[in-house]
Amino acid sequence: MARRLCWCFALLLSPAGATLAHDGDHPPDVRVWRDADGLFEIEGSFVLARDGRVQILKHGGAAVWVPLDKLSEGDRAWVRERVGAIRGINGAAAAPRPGPPSDSTAGGAGEPADPTRAAVAVFGLVFAAAAGQKAAGGRPGGAVAAALLITGAAGVLAVARDGEPEPAIRTHFEPFKDKLKFRTDDEFFYVESNAMPDHPMMVGITAWQQQVPLPQPYTGANAWRVPLRPRLADQPISAKKALFSGAIAVAVNGVPIFNALNNRGVDAFLAGELDEYGGHCGRGDDYHYHTAPIHLEKAVGKGNPIGYALDGFPLYGATDADGKEPKGLDEFNGRTEKDGYRYYSTKTYPYVNGGMRGVVAVRNDRIEPQPRDAPVRPAGLPLRGAKITGFTRDDEKKTYAVKYEVRGQTLGVKYTINDDRTYTFVYTNAGGKETTETYRRREGKDGPPPKKDGPAKKDGPAKAADRPPPKKDGPPRPAE
Repeated sequence: MARRLCWCFALLLSPAGATLAHDGDHPPDVRVWRDADGLFEIEGSFVLARDGRVQILKHGGAAVWVPLDKLSEGDRAWVRERVGAIRGINGAAAAPRPGPPSDSTAGGAGEPADPTRAAVAVFGLVFAAAAGQKAAGGRPGGAVAAALLITGAAGVLAVARDGEPEPAIRTHFEPFKDKLKFRTDDEFFYVESNAMPDHPMMVGITAWQQQVPLPQPYTGANAWRVPLRPRLADQPISAKKALFSGAIAVAVNGVPIFNALNNRGVDAFLAGELDEYGGHCGRGDDYHYHTAPIHLEKAVGKGNPIGYALDGFPLYGATDADGKEPKGLDEFNGRTEKDGYRYYSTKTYPYVNGGMRGVVAVRNDRIEPQPRDAPVRPAGLPLRGAKITGFTRDDEKKTYAVKYEVRGQTLGVKYTINDDRTYTFVYTNAGGKETTETYRRREGKDGPPPKKDGPAKKDGPAKAADRPPPKKDGPPRPAE
């Protein structure tokens, strides 16, 4: 009887049983699984460990088996801890620390729990939830899925939640939870975003390369990741000499922060490349900051981080816990305090964290891994004499517009994200003439789409020329 109940319960919790859940119902403990050699990543939930293998349930409902000894050490440790929790729930004594990752046997004394009683208890929870959902006029399938989420079990009698509190880092991103998604594994806090902040963008730029803000797919395995346990590096990396490619931090609103020096080693603010909030768009039409987004203190409160460097250390505003300008900052704009190392924002270079004081991996002059933007159209070129004067958006209709002036003439770019995943750009040139171009993002490609054959159309995007002279006034400040 007990064996039959166990098998029935396992079948109920199998991927076939999981199909009872409607869209949006996901099992607990969603995490990103990595292999020891860094060859693959799988986003999904733990189902069971058996015979030296781990079954993972992906978001789409497909289950995959992965050899335990092929997973990263962090993932193997997580599985060992979870299996130990399962044994504890089932009444077994605490299992000894396993040897090789492929060990699947448990040792130890202690009276095992009655599996029949355990199975009956869990079934009672499932069907009680189903009955309650039906009485309320809902779908019993959704209730079963909810009950499964409550039990947190799959292929075993019961599984205990870790009981660990959410990492403190999450609270700093919470003010923007309507626009972001979070998840955590043993090593990282993940932030999913489209890098489109609520504030106006692009206004005030006087050195423009004809790029505009487009939502970016920083989701899933392409999400921002922040180490949960940062470590100071024996050999820190200065942003004066490296890290000219990619982000060095992520703001709490999900917008990446780049080196204050652009990819040519020039101070992006002094070159006139930044808007009123210290941001602009890169060659992939990806919006990001180059100076500290101090305006975010209005949302998170002074004395709280406004971002996190990709080494895991927090980035604060321009004042410390006492409300004073921090003294004794090192070359990375940081210092060690009672709760650890932290970076600060400054009104002068380097504005944000001046490099990586913590441990990171760098390849091709960028911190890896980190998300990739997804270009839609060929990269633009500098437009001499242009000044951006306006930006409008309608997120519901997915329509945006940038207005700019060149030698007293008002020009513009209006663009729409269509339902068929194409992008329509309407360029308004001198004399008010409009030219329409349609682009399609190439899924799964990091680089920009190929340039169209032949020269640019006569009435297409404005011709490029040299950059205007740099600004000489103070750092950018957000519009009130």
